[in-house]
Amino acid sequence: MILNKFFKMTAIVAVVFAFVACDEEFTEIGGEIINNPSNVETREVEVNAYSHKLNSVQTNNLNNYFLGTTNHPIYGESTASIVTQLSLSGPNPDFGDNVTLDSVVMTIPYYSSEIASSTSESNVEYQLDSVYGNGSFNLKIYETGFFLNDLDPDTDFEQRQKYFSDQQDAIEQNIIEQDLVGGPIYVDEDFSPSDQSYVSYEIAEGENDTVVNTPALRIKLPVNFFKQKIIDKEGSDELMNNANFRDYFRSLFIKAEPNAGEDLQILFNLSNQDAKINLYYTSENENADGEVERSRGAYTLNIAGNSKFNTYTGEFPEDILQKIQAQTEETGAENLYLKSQEGSMAIIELFPDVEVLENLREEELLVNEADLTFYINDDLTNGDLQPRRLYLYDVANNTIIADYALDATLNPSNPELSLTNFSEPVQVSEDGSGSFYTLRVTNHVSNLINNEEAENVKLGLVIVPNINTVAARDQQGNFIGPIMSSVRGSALIDQVPSGSLLSPYGTILHGNLSADDEKRLKLRIYYTNFN
Repeated sequence: MILNKFFKMTAIVAVVFAFVACDEEFTEIGGEIINNPSNVETREVEVNAYSHKLNSVQTNNLNNYFLGTTNHPIYGESTASIVTQLSLSGPNPDFGDNVTLDSVVMTIPYYSSEIASSTSESNVEYQLDSVYGNGSFNLKIYETGFFLNDLDPDTDFEQRQKYFSDQQDAIEQNIIEQDLVGGPIYVDEDFSPSDQSYVSYEIAEGENDTVVNTPALRIKLPVNFFKQKIIDKEGSDELMNNANFRDYFRSLFIKAEPNAGEDLQILFNLSNQDAKINLYYTSENENADGEVERSRGAYTLNIAGNSKFNTYTGEFPEDILQKIQAQTEETGAENLYLKSQEGSMAIIELFPDVEVLENLREEELLVNEADLTFYINDDLTNGDLQPRRLYLYDVANNTIIADYALDATLNPSNPELSLTNFSEPVQVSEDGSGSFYTLRVTNHVSNLINNEEAENVKLGLVIVPNINTVAARDQQGNFIGPIMSSVRGSALIDQVPSGSLLSPYGTILHGNLSADDEKRLKLRIYYTNFN
């Protein structure tokens, strides 16, 4: 790497600030310069770090939603349910005369991958992805009178409505008890997913085409309920258009409840157009010869769409809550508690001692690399399954930091190998002393040291299953903007990366007050001093 690039720090500062506004392409600075064979020195700088509990997170700005229960060995039980609107596949449907509703089937595809195949399509084998745990949960489905707005009336309908993870009580207060089915529309007290494909029949000109589909949550719903709710309403104002229909059939509550000792959560892609409820029926219709005959038909209620959100129930164990609440930003903490979904995060303050930063500025150092190493506290996690990646962002401005934007290892097709200069996947120490995460903040620290007007913002540390999901990029890979979810009930944090909602993992990291000096959180700066 050419050294004279590093002397032009004012130009670098301009680039760092420009990437937020201008969608330019960038070249990474820092990184491999540490391999310079001469006069590279190392300095460790104290940082401040503490945990922060997230009690309510916006969950309606996603494509993916969890359903089920996890029982984390540290953070306790958490149950995810889904609230969703339905929409008409076509307005003012005509089912024909003397309709008989034969069956109603809800289908929501699982994430899955093909693992084996033969010459016959019907023998394809699949492996389910994004399924956490191997138990079961109690699945119930309700109709509710809870109306989901697309736009927020409190903003004069100028902004999208926000829905939050702690709104399950409001949903349950609006459940419509069904006389026809005796309470919920559907109940399965021991639900677990199947990795088997299934056969469906597509109706084309009265004939059935057989289709083999990838694995899906596929359940039969009560015919009587949907006959009364949909078929019998043919020609009514309620089915005239989707605006009327959404006011008439306001929402479905797909509720998970824990089974004793069981552990299972499933991540669904509810932007998938195959997420739907199909009504299969027969009816009388007049053919081309003027004869009346019975024919098969199908009508679809779509689940895919904008208006849906996750609710979460469950609390951290009291001892964990107390440990988080006892931490202060004045001193930092011995341990950092990270849990995704409606969980907890850490706040990192670089250079809490202003005088240290001022002294570094006076030295006019060339920063070759700066990194933070977060060691897992193995004594407290007891070997539990750990998240693969951590993500660091600017909490003050709710955006990425320069090192994320400038990392040339971006790999859109393989998140595991993407942005590994910025955030390395969890590693095991060569000496076997423990596991750790390395996050490089070279450009961020260079800017702080070489630009006296740079603001030393607080940084947020969260778990993400896919490092690519925290920011939007265009087709050329240029940065567009961060993808964030709002937080409420917090004076410190108002947004978190939406990607942190997409896994149920948790961990405990050594903080800046750790009793283990070798694993204590510090900022390491590798630099060259040309003075």
